[in-house]
Amino acid sequence: MPDLSAFPITARWPAKYPDRLQLYSLPTPNGVKVSIMLEEIGLPYEVHLVDFNKDDQKTPEFLSLNPNGKIPAIVDPNGPGGKRSGCSNPGRSCNYLAEKTGKLLPDDAARRYQTSSGCTSRWAGSDRCSVRSAIFHKFAGKEIADKRPLERYVAESARLLG
Repeated sequence: MPDLSAFPITARWPAKYPDRLQLYSLPTPNGVKVSIMLEEIGLPYEVHLVDFNKDDQKTPEFLSLNPNGKIPAIVDPNGPGGKRSGCSNPGRSCNYLAEKTGKLLPDDAARRYQTSSGCTSRWAGSDRCSVRSAIFHKFAGKEIADKRPLERYVAESARLLG
């Protein structure tokens, strides 16, 4: 049975299945990217809810895995060389999982670079737009009379995700 105690985050969110990849996230545009990847590659994982309303992302335990306080973050009990590994950031995490499983990335180096590069630039652009449109729509900005910022982010998110 893998020992995850080296990761302080597991003290706050104990693993029921320590042999599975541990995902610390929330169902937001950024938060679901790694869970979608995990579903696509078929890797078993356990989800731990990082509640923004409780400032979970600012706790010392969460910050020990991701000092930026951003979701998603993962702990892999069976990382490279059989060693435990932690990763944060949706793009890095998805690349890590693709490398780990050999799925969703081409074997050819040139095509592999092109795929990774394309995904990274899409994630970077769509992250900003989808997060900003969600913030305007759900958390703040509904009351603003000028709807152009919200419309801009929604349109750009649709373009990038299309």
